[in-house]
Amino acid sequence: DVVDRHALCVVPGLFAWEVHADIMVLSSGGNVLDSVSLALCAALSTTLLPKVDAVEAVEEGEMVELRVDERPECGVAFPLRRMPLCVTVAQLQNRCLLDATIEEELCADALLCVVVDAKCSEVVGLHKVGRGLFDAALLPPMLEHCRATAVELARQLQRELKQG
Repeated sequence: DVVDRHALCVVPGLFAWEVHADIMVLSSGGNVLDSVSLALCAALSTTLLPKVDAVEAVEEGEMVELRVDERPECGVAFPLRRMPLCVTVAQLQNRCLLDATIEEELCADALLCVVVDAKCSEVVGLHKVGRGLFDAALLPPMLEHCRATAVELARQLQRELKQG
C-alpha cells in the first residue's frame, strides 16, 4: 500500500503503468538501506506520469487506442501514498547508534533496520540485519528516535526537492 495501484491503471483490465526502479550503489560508508530508501522516495516523489487517454474502438474487433500527452505540465504525480524511509540502528552494548559508519556497523552487536512511513511517523517494518541479538528493552525509545529521524529526513528531502 505504498503506491496507489488503482491510480496506475489506465484502462481497467487492459492497460496499467508498470514501474521498475534500478538502483546502483557506487560506494557505501554505511547505512546503505537508508540511502537507497531516501533516493527511491526522492525519485518517486518527483516522478510525473504522462497523461494518457484511452480512445474507444470505433469498429468491432479494433483495439483500444492510447493517446499520450507528453507535455510535463499535463503530467500526473506518481501515486505515492507513503514515504517509507529506512533508519538503521546499530546496537553497541546497551546503546543505540543512528547513522553508523561502515566501521561502526562492523563493530555493532546487532543491526536493526526500522522502516518508518515519514508521512505519518508510523513504524511500518523492522528488518534484522546480520548477526547478533538486538536487546528488546532498547526498542521503545529507539523506535521513537527512528520516527523522529525519518520525519526530519523527509522534511530535509522536501526542502531540497523544492529548491530544485
